[in-house]
Amino acid sequence: MAKKCKCPPEGAPEWVVTFGDMMALLLTFFILIVSLSEIKTEDKWRAILDEIHRAFGMQAGTGLMPTRMMKMSLTQQLTMFEHKQRRHPKLAKVDDPAVEGRQPQVTTVREGDKFIVGGNVTFEPGSADLSEDAKAKLTGVADVIRGYRNKIELRGHAGSAELTGNTRYKNLWALSHDRAYAVMEYLTRREAVSADRFRLIANAQKEPVRQRVVTALGQQPNRRVEVIVTGATVEQFTDPQPGIDDEDLRF
Repeated sequence: MAKKCKCPPEGAPEWVVTFGDMMALLLTFFILIVSLSEIKTEDKWRAILDEIHRAFGMQAGTGLMPTRMMKMSLTQQLTMFEHKQRRHPKLAKVDDPAVEGRQPQVTTVREGDKFIVGGNVTFEPGSADLSEDAKAKLTGVADVIRGYRNKIELRGHAGSAELTGNTRYKNLWALSHDRAYAVMEYLTRREAVSADRFRLIANAQKEPVRQRVVTALGQQPNRRVEVIVTGATVEQFTDPQPGIDDEDLRF
């Protein structure tokens, strides 16, 4: 009598189908990882960062996210600074008696971030007159800062070897001050920027861009005015402080 043949059942075992599905899913997962690792273009990275900022907010626990600030335009930064100062005025008071005054107060004004607008305005040696190029640059600056209330610092600078020729200035302090004043006068009279926004600072030759340079051409970057926008608003310096009247200011 012939023995029956024990042949395996037709078709693949059930575990092979499950194993095949698992391998297909793993392959898809690794392909996705590889495709994400190839996102190297700047626009795609910025799109991802924007979505993260929208999800978690603009500020993190350690402060402002620098990537967001870099992408923001100057106008957006000015608007943000102004609104921030209005919401959170920086005012400190003390109750302990001081040397003078009936109710002395200590006011802390923190002006926050500062940044230069439009680059530096340069001058000819020993002169505080604005050139046509400087006026054109200031016109562009005025288009950005006009209409806001942020305080603006105009920092005048001079080169160390500017007073060797014929000049009406006795020292570099006066020269650097007049340069800052010339910029303010142009922005207020010609470009209609509010005068109460400006603060003039004279630095003479104390903060050179190029050091140990004595030629007129080499010192050109030192003969400059920097237009710096601060995070403080005009109202922080002009509005009366709460709790202080005229009688409190008498000593």
